[in-house]
Amino acid sequence: MVLSRRDLMQGAAAGGLLLGFPGLAAPFEASAAPAARPLLDRVGEVCARLAPKGWRSLLLAVSRGTLDIGAPDLAEALARPIADLDRTVPGFADFAPGLAVRGIEPGSPARSLLYHALASAEVLTDGEGRSLGAFPALAEIEAVEDYVYGVRPPTLDRLREIAGDNALGVVVFAVDYRAATGSVHGRHADLCFSRTGIARMGTVDPFYDARARQFTPADPKRPFVFRTVPQRFAPYLAMQVTGADSRLFGPRDTVSGDDERSFWVPLHKLFDGPECIEGLDLSVTLGSHLVNEKLKHMHLFLREQGYPTDWTGKALEQYPFVIRGERIASLLPPPRHGSGVLGPRPAPFANRARFRDQWLSFNVSSDLVGDPGILYFSSVQLIPGSLETEPTYLEGTAPDNDRRAPEYVNIRHRLNPDGSLDDLNLDPDMDRIIREGGYRAQHYIDFAGDGSVAVRCPQLEAEIDTFKPAFCSVAPPDFFPLVNQRDLVAWWRQKVPAAVRAALWAVPPRPLSEFRFAGDIRLPSGFDIYDDTLTAVVGQPAPGEPVPWQLDADARGRYSGLPDSAAGVTDPGWEVSQGLVYNEPGLPLQRYMQSYSLGTPFLEDVKLCAALGSYWPAAAPDGTRTFTPLKDAPGFPYPWPTVVPLTDAEIGMEPVPGLGHVPWDGIRGPRLETVGGREAVVYQDIDRADYITTMDRLSAHLTARVDLAETKARVLAMESVYWSLGIHDPEFVTRFGDRAVIEILKAKSAWAVLSFRTADPADPDLVAAQQATGGRLTGPHRYRIVIYRPGAETRHPTDIQKVVVQIEERVLAFTDGAAVLLSRDGGPWRLDRSMPTS
Repeated sequence: MVLSRRDLMQGAAAGGLLLGFPGLAAPFEASAAPAARPLLDRVGEVCARLAPKGWRSLLLAVSRGTLDIGAPDLAEALARPIADLDRTVPGFADFAPGLAVRGIEPGSPARSLLYHALASAEVLTDGEGRSLGAFPALAEIEAVEDYVYGVRPPTLDRLREIAGDNALGVVVFAVDYRAATGSVHGRHADLCFSRTGIARMGTVDPFYDARARQFTPADPKRPFVFRTVPQRFAPYLAMQVTGADSRLFGPRDTVSGDDERSFWVPLHKLFDGPECIEGLDLSVTLGSHLVNEKLKHMHLFLREQGYPTDWTGKALEQYPFVIRGERIASLLPPPRHGSGVLGPRPAPFANRARFRDQWLSFNVSSDLVGDPGILYFSSVQLIPGSLETEPTYLEGTAPDNDRRAPEYVNIRHRLNPDGSLDDLNLDPDMDRIIREGGYRAQHYIDFAGDGSVAVRCPQLEAEIDTFKPAFCSVAPPDFFPLVNQRDLVAWWRQKVPAAVRAALWAVPPRPLSEFRFAGDIRLPSGFDIYDDTLTAVVGQPAPGEPVPWQLDADARGRYSGLPDSAAGVTDPGWEVSQGLVYNEPGLPLQRYMQSYSLGTPFLEDVKLCAALGSYWPAAAPDGTRTFTPLKDAPGFPYPWPTVVPLTDAEIGMEPVPGLGHVPWDGIRGPRLETVGGREAVVYQDIDRADYITTMDRLSAHLTARVDLAETKARVLAMESVYWSLGIHDPEFVTRFGDRAVIEILKAKSAWAVLSFRTADPADPDLVAAQQATGGRLTGPHRYRIVIYRPGAETRHPTDIQKVVVQIEERVLAFTDGAAVLLSRDGGPWRLDRSMPTS
């Protein structure tokens, strides 16, 4: 019997919940399990360790006495149907509601009570509210996961029947078990899959937080340390389905054209041994291939544009022009974290490059730096395109450019003949030196990269024609691991008042899952330019209407390495950038993911795009507060408003108890100072701010605590203050039509945030404001904001690394994101509620 997609849907409509895959139209055919099985032994070891730590009592409580992981016959206990679940036990409200479940439901992790209990980050206490005494290691979760798929292994013919008319392939996926709010269908907690996975760079080894069921990037005891964040991959037999199908597998985010695209949908996990597929003793081997080609592509591009360099040909295939393999990341040894975990190699974020036993540099030619627009805040900007003449924000990101080289390159460390460096940031003549060129700039490298995780299985190679690797990115750190990009964008689209929505972000922060890209087609991994759904997030076939589980208003959030948690591709990107293929005139541009056009080192891009506001608000800070609001980008004013303000502590304006000043980027924020007899704001000069020199002081110690609810509150607080200052979006639409968004952003940019912090209820100014206006701030998020209109900017008279901005008008405001209490230049307090709240 052959099952088509239509047959699968009819099976779902019939309401069947059959062994193996819920809703399929035929039973799962498999032989009885043998009496003694290695997979069961592994599960038994997990249960034996955890049972006395509160897990036995927890599972007995949830299953109302049905599931006993301490039972003598564990296989029988796990196979027993559970007729009555107590979902009031914390962590189990979103466990398979309305579905038949067991301790282990063959082929279905989401209906397996033991698997959910171990894998869900929401399960933290026993049945009586006490904290569990231990939590599962990642390898233990994988042991139970393998048992889910191997307890009644299907035959290969059975899997072909399930795929029906759809092609069957061996496909590697990045995997993540999520609560219902993050699952593809939204009905219950479930595994999510993508053919793209993201690992994060760090300066020290990874740490798996078993309680949180994830690798965590921050170390609370070491504020200036970044842990590497690995990503887990797993191979599956999968079927290729044409057309998105939210009632069956997803994807989680559909975009135009998905009805005609092909998606690989996981059916059955593959692992070593005879218990995976009946009749076969599998040997499953994963391998990774990573590459960083930033310097290679930089030199190729310079030569292409007519700027000779010292290096060409075979030299550009050598380290450090090309960095390969374990220097970037490798699959971690299985005993500790299970199989398929890709771990980046810890390293400093910027490293002096050497080649042939010499420091590696390049010639900063006068022709190169003489090109209009080539210098962007004292970095070389190598993106092709025309020079803009005014702020165009989204249009200025050049979305259709083929990014053939690193967009930004550091040129502020001059290499001397003796190997020493001159830090031009400290030279009074830096601007002249750079614009005249004719010196050697030290090359710096990082260990970011992209590549593939591929699978070999000799026993299946004769049976299955198609083997597909996963794309992987070893990306810069996520400074906001508790903020999910997709959740933030969903809130913006669905909950933010329509009147303020269009101009809330200078660049809409779409997640990577909303883009359709192929893998890096230049690599030997076999990525195909026409295979462009690698960033989609899908689920196993689970028929039923998608009913999104509502995210709590105070949801804290959880890190994920799948594309719906990653930033989209914008000028040039954070996790990945884009390459373009022009096939034929009249056909759409085809895009593939790559990392060689990200900044070199990536710190160069971090500074620039943080200073330009919330390009990636769930990954990178909004750094507009740290630098002057009167920014000159490539030679013309390019103001960017503050969208998601960092607090005074997060930018180092005020100390953290016990630690002192901990600015996220190592640069202290602005300060008030009397200059020339007038109070003014003193900023670090953005042209002389260099994250290479501050990389040892970078910190996510504070930003890693910011969750989704806090981010949303900050955005609305900032927007409500803009409205209180008379920037009302509908009025701009009436005046400017299609240019309204640009004009709104420019109007916001006419104000600069000097201070942003949580409001103290006892603050005398807040007390006076409430008494004078009769207004009261409500809700859990209330802020004190000082904002001002900047006047003239001049150099600081005694510090070449600072600039001075005059204050034309100062406003003190308190807000809860709806009501604003404000005083302009010390004048009377007034209450403003002009911003719409629905």
